[in-house]
Amino acid sequence: MLFSFAVFIVGFVILYKILDRLIRIPTVGNYADRYILVTGCDSGFGNLIAKRLDQLGCHVFAGCFTEKGETELKKVCSERLHAISLDVSSKESVRKALEYVKAKLPQGRGLWGVLNNAGTSNRIGSPDWFTVDDYKYECDVNLWGVIDVTLTFLPLVKKEKGRVVSTASVFGRTVTPLGVGYCLSKYGVEAFTDGIRRTISYFGCKAILIEPGYHKTQITDEERTKANILQGWKAASPEVKAEYGEQYVKHILENDVKALLQMASDRLTDVVDAYEHALLGRFPRVRYLVGNDAKYLFVPVQALPEWLGDWIFRKFESGRPLPEAMKK
Repeated sequence: MLFSFAVFIVGFVILYKILDRLIRIPTVGNYADRYILVTGCDSGFGNLIAKRLDQLGCHVFAGCFTEKGETELKKVCSERLHAISLDVSSKESVRKALEYVKAKLPQGRGLWGVLNNAGTSNRIGSPDWFTVDDYKYECDVNLWGVIDVTLTFLPLVKKEKGRVVSTASVFGRTVTPLGVGYCLSKYGVEAFTDGIRRTISYFGCKAILIEPGYHKTQITDEERTKANILQGWKAASPEVKAEYGEQYVKHILENDVKALLQMASDRLTDVVDAYEHALLGRFPRVRYLVGNDAKYLFVPVQALPEWLGDWIFRKFESGRPLPEAMKK
């Protein structure tokens, strides 16, 4: 009896997975009639998805933080792509982008999609190295920028019964101790997107989350990461520096950074594929968890009792010296 029940459960799960895969295959089609705004297109995921959407025939408004980013995209894309200056942390910049998009859209049309891709990670280190302003800085792009762009362009999305796709992170579910500011901002993106999804559904719209694990992008570049850690350490108060000591920081720079970056996937197309399906799939998922580390490490750890999850994180830090204050 028990064996038969187990076989039934396994068979049911397999059948569900097959049907779930099949139902995701159809797309919305008619790409030439889809107008999509993407933020953070200078490099990384945003740059790749802007190019792909252009190749598929969509009309793309590619928001770039730098003139170089705009110029490079214009060189390789068709006239359907409009590279525009967009700093998501600036209300004025977001409003200017809105006016530009409105002017370029056909009469009476809106946006099929808004992809909140722009993000940053500049405050890396132990949480008590930083001030509240440091945490606010981290949220300016990753959280307030997402909220501002979404709310500003939402009336255009409602016109098309379209979609808002936002890039959170697996670290919007669980916290890495060296990136609390980044995690805080991504937890906020998760909360905002869950809330907006449950309200804009009344208008026939969707709000979707992309949750990547570690990937080899500009944000996870080794030299950049080390520079950000040193910047945080130098800005810490004398009391905090005395508590931790130079050996503690040296170990993070020489060992922890290397270990984290070894985990980073170079399969950027996995995230881009998730973006594409979230925007153009007829039946998109609510969440796209991307990367083996996200699926098989961080999310399972999140589901464990807190004491056990803390123990596992401590094991990742094995070999790190105690803070100087604890040695005494």
